[in-house]
Amino acid sequence: MNRHNPPIGSGTPRSFRSMWSGVRRLLGGFSELIFPQICLVCESASHEPLCEDCADSFLRITDPVCEKCGKPCERPVPDCRECRGKHLHFTLARSGGVYTGSLKNAIHSLKYRNGKRLATHLSKFIDDEASRLMGDVNAVAFVPLSKLKEAERGYNQSGLLAEQLARRHNKPLYTKLAKVKSIPEQHRLGFAERGDNVKGAFRAFGKVPERVLLIDDVYTTGSTASECASALKQRGAAVVYVLTVARTPLDGSKGDHRRAVVDSCKCR
Repeated sequence: MNRHNPPIGSGTPRSFRSMWSGVRRLLGGFSELIFPQICLVCESASHEPLCEDCADSFLRITDPVCEKCGKPCERPVPDCRECRGKHLHFTLARSGGVYTGSLKNAIHSLKYRNGKRLATHLSKFIDDEASRLMGDVNAVAFVPLSKLKEAERGYNQSGLLAEQLARRHNKPLYTKLAKVKSIPEQHRLGFAERGDNVKGAFRAFGKVPERVLLIDDVYTTGSTASECASALKQRGAAVVYVLTVARTPLDGSKGDHRRAVVDSCKCR
């Protein structure tokens, strides 16, 4: 820090600080005139980063679902065709909505378009499901990015979601789950390749709470969540619940929840 130029507000006269606050408010007003606030999803005029129309269009996943992985089903089943036969290390997984339409665009904006302000809205979207799980956990964790990826992006979107949920539900945030292996990005691989791709990619450090809620943005095959759960369990976790904002439909439904339910009758 330059000792000859202390930060404004530190050791400066009160009258000058008041004047500076007024200038900042004035500049803020001008910026809104020049750059009107818009929805970060559809780019329509909006006082919030997510407009009501986009939020209302999110295709929410509702019960019944597979008890293990959270896939929409015709009736509750202990496992389904998407998780049966897989050695998934998490206790159960749930998702807020289907990864399609405005919800998919919102997650893309959060991750790739510096849409950090969407984290509050997306965390609220999954808050009902979080409330069902929070009473049974000791801490909240999140799927980590590589150090390089987080440095490039400037933040971890799953970490932002986890921070919001942990604060809202008064739970400690476990931050010592790390990505320790450089691997190709999961979304660039076929579904069959993803499990092998993430093996050994994550490690937990320090003492891990006994019961953890793991947060991520999207659930596709469950491979990443499972590997993170395995790392947490190696350091002391006994139960790992997974909660994501969205779930990728793998059954050809293209996000049509009704068709997804019909197709999932084959889970029996």
